[in-house]
Amino acid sequence: MIKLFIIGFSTDKGGVESYITNLCSNLDRDIYNVIFCWPEMVIDGKKWITPKNRHNYFSYRKFWKRFFKENSFDVVYFNTCDIVSIDMLKFAKRANVKVRIIHSHSTDNQFKLRFHHRILERINRKNISNYANVLLACSKEAGEWMFPYNEFVVINNGIDLDKYSYNNDYRLECRSELNLNDEYVIGCLGRLDEQKNPIRTFKVFENIIQKNPNIHCVFVGAGYYEEQIKQLIVSSKYKDNIHFMGPRDDAYKWYSAFDCLIMPSYFEGLPFSLIEAQCSGLPCVVSSAVSNKANICGLLNYVDLDESDDRWSDAILSNMVKERGDTKVLLTEKGYNIKQTSKEVQNIIEGILYENNN
Repeated sequence: MIKLFIIGFSTDKGGVESYITNLCSNLDRDIYNVIFCWPEMVIDGKKWITPKNRHNYFSYRKFWKRFFKENSFDVVYFNTCDIVSIDMLKFAKRANVKVRIIHSHSTDNQFKLRFHHRILERINRKNISNYANVLLACSKEAGEWMFPYNEFVVINNGIDLDKYSYNNDYRLECRSELNLNDEYVIGCLGRLDEQKNPIRTFKVFENIIQKNPNIHCVFVGAGYYEEQIKQLIVSSKYKDNIHFMGPRDDAYKWYSAFDCLIMPSYFEGLPFSLIEAQCSGLPCVVSSAVSNKANICGLLNYVDLDESDDRWSDAILSNMVKERGDTKVLLTEKGYNIKQTSKEVQNIIEGILYENNN
């Protein structure tokens, strides 16, 4: 068995979590023993409670050195949107973990990083190849941002194409929750944090409804701005047309319920939600910060963030559709089938392990 330790998974329902879930669900479990990094873990009958932070670095380092030494992982797979800390890779190397992967899932760091965190990012970029022997990225831009001094491999954000294909039953099911029938529905699906610009989304929603009072708009997701979005909806004169559904285990069904998706992000890697939306044949209006590489099926329409809310709403109104095309063949040809992604990652891991054993 190949013992694989996954870092970067959380209870959030974001793109990184989607990638890890999709990947691990398609790994050969006769070959891979997958262990996720959690605050509490039970491995081979032994319970581990991880340090909450690095403030007591001596205790923090002592714990992780012992953890990696005792568990003898074959692979450590570090999924991240920033490179402020690469401690896990350092500890893994000291414990002689043969495959040490870092996977970049973003093209920029989070907002308002402290000065010393930015310094750490610069240092870690220059030294990353000393600790990781596999550098992966969700897109060329994400790799160039995190690994400017090193070669990397782009791993497409593969998805389960059957799960995200358009389904009329899903459409009816989701719309029935809102007591809607054939009205146009605009959706925002994803994490409600600063990167995703949800306040701007809300303003565009109001602008759209002002132009067409029969349109309904929906937020699906949770995050830092969740409460603020809820308050804005309650105080809006269009509150009957703006719906907050929160985080959903059935988020994949809502792509079928929408007639257009909005994403005015400040920066992105290659968003899972856009691949999922395109699998459903759903047109998307996105910011120019989203890579052109994300426009796999020709369903993305780009608007600059500097453009007015009027311009954004006009773009959405002109791109709403109720008829969907089948995009599964095209997504497979472009390499976005999760079965392809999983096989590529397994080949990388097993290739390095084979070299180390021969």
